[in-house]
Amino acid sequence: MAAHDLAEETGSLTVIASTSFTWRKKLVDCQIEFPYSFPTMPKLWKRPDTGFFYAVWQETGNQRKRSLNTKEHRTAVKLFNAFKRDIILKKVSPIGGRLQVNLSAFRDEFLAHIETTLAPSTYECYETALDKAVSCWGDLLLGNITSKHIDRLTQDMVRSGLKPATVNKNRRHLKGALSKAHEWEYMRAPVRFSPAIKEEDRVRFLTKRELGKILSKISDPEFYDVVLLAAYTGLRSGEILRLKWDDVDNPEGFLRISSKQKNRKESWIPINDSARTALDRCRSRDGDGIFRYRTRQTISKLFKKATRAAGLPTPRFHDLRHTFGSHLAMEGENEVTIKELMRHKSIASTMVYTRVSPEHLARSSAKINYGPMPVPMQRIERFQDGDG
Repeated sequence: MAAHDLAEETGSLTVIASTSFTWRKKLVDCQIEFPYSFPTMPKLWKRPDTGFFYAVWQETGNQRKRSLNTKEHRTAVKLFNAFKRDIILKKVSPIGGRLQVNLSAFRDEFLAHIETTLAPSTYECYETALDKAVSCWGDLLLGNITSKHIDRLTQDMVRSGLKPATVNKNRRHLKGALSKAHEWEYMRAPVRFSPAIKEEDRVRFLTKRELGKILSKISDPEFYDVVLLAAYTGLRSGEILRLKWDDVDNPEGFLRISSKQKNRKESWIPINDSARTALDRCRSRDGDGIFRYRTRQTISKLFKKATRAAGLPTPRFHDLRHTFGSHLAMEGENEVTIKELMRHKSIASTMVYTRVSPEHLARSSAKINYGPMPVPMQRIERFQDGDG
């Protein structure tokens, strides 16, 4: 084939090929003009002082690196290869001296990063928040996210019927994820979030009568014991589902709560008589765990079904924990004892349970008795004289 010149222009990318090639050989003497300097392919590097692995590359004459957040060589190779694939697929592109990543690609990378370090329930919160952001904004570049996008997402969540507490929770987890994007140098600056939505300042708990009505509407004996155990121990749904028989009476008379729970700290709570009765019934059932339920969503749906059947305004399963703490306060327990039984990190979390029910306030007020007191006899005599 005769040698000739080829020139092709596509958008802002111009490819100019000289005549020094044949169709069966690679292109020789080829000049490519990019609108910016494309980074070199990254290399895997282990930092000597910390042992962490990094992806390192050259861009616009400067060395760039990104931590793979692991000291394990096999894990580092896996993450490194995934990063190279993102570059080849143009999910990662250079702009202004830093990497610019699409939201969906960051979502996958971030969730993989936290999967082994955070509790499953926390992972789900981040996953939900990022999914809502992708659904609202589309797959835009992280560097293009502004405060206006945050406001639009907030409005969409409110219009969809989510409660203020749920909206704020999604915003908190999205803010945490985007902070990590800034730390990884995917964004020039953190995104500014508007103030959180005002939430109703109260703790929802059940009265003894309401708890009885809910229990009377539960036909499944096993779920009955789940609700009873939560009400008499203050355990969270995730903590109940993770209970094993090795946790019972470890030590004697106490339930061990593993460090995989919310506070990331192993703790113990006493087994009172009502909790013991529920656990004894569970021993007669088949299964490896104490309960056969596997997801918090299942527990939540069953509880809502029971509350609707009882004619109550659909409290959450977590309100059983509030019920435990509130009734401790109404029985006169001090804040320090309640804090330990609820396993709060801060006494501030415990103080919300001191806001007791109006009925309890009325009963407490009626207990005040100062004993016999003198009466204003002179005023009564004048009243009697005038009346006569």
